[in-house]
Amino acid sequence: MADNRKNPESQFSAQLDGQLSETESAALDALLDNDPATRAKMDALRYANDLGRQQFEAMLKEPVSLDLVRSIKTASEPRRVVQLPETPLDKVKVRIKPTLATVVASSLLMFGLGAGAGYMFGARPSMTTFADLAGDPGKAWLDDVTSHYRLFSRQSRHLVELPANESAHIVEWLMATTGVSFRIPDLTEDGLEFIGARLYSAGGRPVGQLVYRNSESEVIAISFAKSMAPSDTEMREVIRDDIGLVTWQGLQASYVLTGPSSDAFLDTLAAKVARII
Repeated sequence: MADNRKNPESQFSAQLDGQLSETESAALDALLDNDPATRAKMDALRYANDLGRQQFEAMLKEPVSLDLVRSIKTASEPRRVVQLPETPLDKVKVRIKPTLATVVASSLLMFGLGAGAGYMFGARPSMTTFADLAGDPGKAWLDDVTSHYRLFSRQSRHLVELPANESAHIVEWLMATTGVSFRIPDLTEDGLEFIGARLYSAGGRPVGQLVYRNSESEVIAISFAKSMAPSDTEMREVIRDDIGLVTWQGLQASYVLTGPSSDAFLDTLAAKVARII
């Protein structure tokens, strides 16, 4: 107890992390109950700790570039770690007791790094796509698909126009409107639930859209329209801010698989859809 009164800040961080014993925690709680000044310092530390954690969690939710995702997926196996023999230093136990000022400064530093990273992600211009470089006539089509996804994917009660239990009518409706023959892919094994369908316009033509949702309630959509892109069957990956798109050209239609840019498997999923639809 005497040690806590002399320097209670040394155990604040340990208590927040749940590292104190029951005896130590009870002693510190008693001190906080009877010492308003010490309690104020503890509250300041708790606030700084919560603020830093919130900023770090927000930074983790920023969209990831598809280029980075591809690099991670194709990275080579890590080298084996060589285990060094133990030395006498391995048996030395050192406990660093941070002061309140040190912990607060660390939390503020984390806050600054998180805010800076968020600014860089938020302020960066849209990435240049293959369509921008080549003057692709399908650029307007991709712009419209992206805008539509950004709008409708945030809906909840009005996510689709026809629900999944009307699959037969969905096929009849979209085939008659778009002129594209298709099948509704079963992507249950990929963790996707078919929700239903929508109809909208992109590039001046009617577009059919099949809507799926994953276990995290993120929307994955398949859009298709009569050929409005060049006759290039190669799959292309495009990123528009936080939205990832995989495009390809079939025999009779243009297709786009749309989802969050942080999804590392959009290309794999698109390849499967192309074989089924």
